[in-house]
Amino acid sequence: MATVGVTEGEVLLGGDVSNVVRIGETVRRPTGPWSPAVHALLRHFEAAGFDGAPRVLGLDDDGREILSYVEGEPGLPPVPTADVVIVALARLVRRMHDAQADFEHPGPWFGPGGGPIVCFVDFFPPNVIFRDGLPFALIDWDMAAPGERADDVTALALWWAPLRPDAEAARFGLPTDRRGPRLRTLCDAYGLEERSDLVERAIAKRRGGYELHRRLGGEERRPGWRDMWDAGSGETALAGISWLEEHRSELEEWLA
Repeated sequence: MATVGVTEGEVLLGGDVSNVVRIGETVRRPTGPWSPAVHALLRHFEAAGFDGAPRVLGLDDDGREILSYVEGEPGLPPVPTADVVIVALARLVRRMHDAQADFEHPGPWFGPGGGPIVCFVDFFPPNVIFRDGLPFALIDWDMAAPGERADDVTALALWWAPLRPDAEAARFGLPTDRRGPRLRTLCDAYGLEERSDLVERAIAKRRGGYELHRRLGGEERRPGWRDMWDAGSGETALAGISWLEEHRSELEEWLA
């Protein structure tokens, strides 16, 4: 893998964990044990002609990965909320999944899991890049891991329907009055046929998120994760689980 020199760069906003900087038309990010697998996936996307992800350009002298800078606007608050946005985002995710034909990599990935595709996992709004008001690309692939298509659609719905309490949704200006219709629209736009267990998958994902934050932030006290845990990420996840359990029946009606 190629290496290049380093200069100070512009710190990019939006992330909670990684120290990410822009230098020219590149982005520099710390690497982890999962980076070779993620880089293999991004190179596969490039070969397959999928343009909704950054390109891998090598490592710099500080051992950081070098990625192409994706022009556009990150999903910072208030994010665009029209239904055309979630339709375009669901179709982007479907293209990303379909572009993985013949891709195989043993990992390790950031998280455990198994399935026929690699899921993006982290649809936190700033990880979605917009152009002309519509989703164009997904950035920050560190948490990608093997799973089922429905797992990624669930992760997408958690943020973008949004399947979370009003206070969390308000953080990014996401609507809270049309969750059910937006959930159905998202699933239809993706083309997800088997969706009856999506709310149960959402509950499981939030439970997994709580355990991840508890372990990395509360026990191991890793930078970034520690700050989120101390700021209440565990309580937020537990509140999200309670909200999903309370609204399960009405959400499942929209999935029937």
